[in-house]
This record gives sequence, C-alpha cells and structure tokens, in this order.
Amino acid sequence: MASVKNRVAAGVCALLLTAGAMPAAAASSEQVHRGHPHDVLFGVNTSSDGLLAVGSNGRLWQSRDGSQWQSNSNVGDSRALLAVSERQGNLLAVGQQGGIFHSAGDGWKAVEAPVKERLFAVAQGDFGLAVATGAFGAVLCSQDGGRSWQQSQIDWPALIGQNYQPHVYNAAIDARGRIYIVGEFGMIARSDDAGKSWQSLHSGEASLFGLALSDTGLGYAVGQSGTVLRSRDGGESWKAITSNSDAILMDVAIRADGKAVATGIRQALSISPTSSQARVLNHDAFLESWYSDIAVLGNAFYAVGEQAKVIKISL
Repeated sequence: MASVKNRVAAGVCALLLTAGAMPAAAASSEQVHRGHPHDVLFGVNTSSDGLLAVGSNGRLWQSRDGSQWQSNSNVGDSRALLAVSERQGNLLAVGQQGGIFHSAGDGWKAVEAPVKERLFAVAQGDFGLAVATGAFGAVLCSQDGGRSWQQSQIDWPALIGQNYQPHVYNAAIDARGRIYIVGEFGMIARSDDAGKSWQSLHSGEASLFGLALSDTGLGYAVGQSGTVLRSRDGGESWKAITSNSDAILMDVAIRADGKAVATGIRQALSISPTSSQARVLNHDAFLESWYSDIAVLGNAFYAVGEQAKVIKISL
C-alpha cells in the first residue's frame, strides 16, 4: 500500500532507492513490530505512558516500552487514521475524510469537523490549544482540547504568493503557544494568535512533510528531494543543510540532546545539531520500506510505516 502522504503530493519525482557512496552513520536499527501484510501505521507520537500509533482501519496501537505493541480497539469507524496526539490525558486522532476523534479517558468520540478533506497532522499545546492540518489548505484550530474546531481563514495568495490552497502536511505548537505549519511550495508559516493570522517563514520548491520543534529553539523541517531545513532560533529563520539524499523524507524527530532522525521512503538520516550535513543510515530496514512518521521514547527513535512495521533506531 502506497503512502498516503506520497499519493497526495503532486508531481513527486522517481525515487533514488540506494544511497550509493553516501556516508553512513554509526547507528543501529531493529524491527520491533510487524503486522499483517495489508496493515499500515501512518502516525506515531510520544504519550505520557509510552508511544501511541494509528493507521489503517481506524486502529490505535499502544506500547509502554517501544518493543511490545498491542491494539485493543478501533478509534471510531474504519477510516484510516493518519496522526495522533496526547497531552495530559487528552487524546486526539485525525485521518481520512476530515475524521477527528477525541478521548479524555471516557472513550473515543467522533468530533464534527468543518472540512471533509483528509487530515494529515494534529498537535496540542497548553490551555486547550490544538491544531489539525490537511489537504487543500485545511488548517483547523481548537481552543477546548479538540472538542470543537474552527477553520482558520488564511489568505493563501498573500501567504504563499500563489492563488492556490496548498496541502498542509504537518503542524506543531511550541512552548510559547505559537502554531507552525508546513506544506507544499516549501511553506513554513506561523500563527501567534491561535490561527487568526499567519506569517510566512520560508518558501521554496520542495514540499515539506515533516516538522519537529524542541524547547531549546532547535527545529527541523524535511520533505521532497532530501530537503532538510534547520532552525536554531525557535523557528524564526530556516536554512537548508546538506542531506546527502534525494529521497522523500516524511517526518523528523528530535531527541533531548538535539540529535534528530528523519525517515521517509527507503531512506533514513541522522542529524547532529553541530553538523552542517546529515548522515545516511544505510540499513536494510530503511532501504526496503517506507516509514511515514517517527517519535522519540527515552534515547531511542521509533519509526512506523507499511505492514505496521515499527523500527527502533539507536544512535
């Protein structure tokens, strides 16, 4: 089954399947879970009790230690879920056909969404602030922990310089409550007022699929053609670093010490906060599969993807 994020990205070029003579990082990886051939895990996130992952048929997977995974029930209906978020016991999951589901420990409930577009990402901040983003310019904001949502009215021509509603592939909320979104045309934008207004921080040619921010001001955005952008000032400015890759990178996660891993289609990269270039992880697990999302638990990274595979990456 092809990646959802890959299918919706128009004009994606053919992939380079091998890294050739690119430098390899000193790291190890191991498969800790694999489902049925038609299973898919699209999203994974750190929770207060380990890791949460979502995927095909509306299934939610949980792991306390990253190694043992179980799925006890579906979230709502059978629509594919593409992203999940947990904050202080408040759970949100989003996916196909504008599906939004919420749980506060009392079971999952479907939430009415103002759009029917596929939702790719969901993130939570303090004081009930949440954001969900998706296809054709869908940017939804909530002030009550995801129990109700309003569509952000964005002047896209003014923001991206094109008369077009871009796919918005990922989102994050920083410690100051500012919302960041990334998407087509190299777009990185920020709202300081819960989605009421937006400012452009970056634009380019390659679509951006993955976004990660740390409390130290370090941030990464990754996407098509091996694009890796880094911010050292809390997202105020972004600069490309050498990735040694032409692969489609779909997500990135940052460890507490600043080291990061980006995963995607048949490739994974490790990134040091002090280096000007990323290093390719030439491991068989990455060269033969795709991994659409990644999260950190303890000192390890956990990437999820096709066949409900979970790969543990140790740096």
